[in-house]
Amino acid sequence: MAVEKKVNPPFKLSPVMVIAGEDQFLRRQELQQIRTAVFGKEPSGMGFVLLEATAGITAILDECRTVGMFAPKKLVVVSPADALFRKTTDRDAADAPADDAVDADDESTDGPEQGGAGAARDMLLRYAQVPTDGATLVLMCNAWLSTTRLHKFLQPMGAIRWCEPIGVADAASWVARRSKSEYGKTIVPAAVNLLLELVGADLARLDGELSKLALYDLKSDTITLEMVSALVGFQHEQKVWALIDALTTGNAAAALTTHDELWQMDRKIGYSLVGAVFYWLAQVLRAREMLEQHVPEAEISKTLRLWQRSGPTLALARQLGIAGCRRISAALLAADMGAKSSLGEHKRNMEVFIVQLCARKG
Repeated sequence: MAVEKKVNPPFKLSPVMVIAGEDQFLRRQELQQIRTAVFGKEPSGMGFVLLEATAGITAILDECRTVGMFAPKKLVVVSPADALFRKTTDRDAADAPADDAVDADDESTDGPEQGGAGAARDMLLRYAQVPTDGATLVLMCNAWLSTTRLHKFLQPMGAIRWCEPIGVADAASWVARRSKSEYGKTIVPAAVNLLLELVGADLARLDGELSKLALYDLKSDTITLEMVSALVGFQHEQKVWALIDALTTGNAAAALTTHDELWQMDRKIGYSLVGAVFYWLAQVLRAREMLEQHVPEAEISKTLRLWQRSGPTLALARQLGIAGCRRISAALLAADMGAKSSLGEHKRNMEVFIVQLCARKG
């Protein structure tokens, strides 16, 4: 049976609101929209209260009902709120797994007789029916049951704001809308496709890349395929693999050129680059150990996920041997530690390491 897609209605502030779902970027957006609706563009000051579910439903509702003299408007946010709706009355069980939530099938299971979960929903429902003027309660939940009386009361008011992760198909239209509405740029379809290929459907990362792309050419109102190719951070990964391919075959000129390009792209690439090369050397060493155990090459490639790099990696493992792999790893460690202890610059130390590795004699 197809799962019904949950779509948010136009935003409208309600005294009790639920932000439900695991996408952190969407959750932050929804909460910011609520804060703006409550306080306007002014700082929230004393009117903003952040609580955890361990405070208990009674204390949370008491906080909502207490409006201060200097804070006529109050926003009470419970995050995470999932623990309020677990089937238990034992306060020590608040740290139980989230999948202990009540599995309600209809409103008949949503009542005080169900223990902590039903009692909390019943109290929230009664509060939502007669809320405190000037107070807004927001429940931040990873999961939210749509079969309870509380949900059925809040849903028609648009008080349930869904923040579920989206797929690549939906992410494409999201990127186009976000680029135009937030950054005033039209992004061409080919650029959207490449961006999704490089980043995936992670909205926070996509928005981060869009913010950089929007600044690439301030005179242009368009984000092009060429801009994404040149600027998106995940190009680092492709360049790193190009460097590793050159190191594997001993091509010093290509390795040094790619290394220089990486530093031009990111002046802080040093530490992450060392980590990637260490990982590759560990693969070479493991491949050598498996070769000495007479493991078939196809099994080595599958186990280490070498794929198209299988041939050159196994050839290098044979050439270096276990002692050679360890010697090269020690040289990389010396280059890294030298940079961390002010013995040379990171870029220069890596260049020396590249030359040493590519001049290997086995």
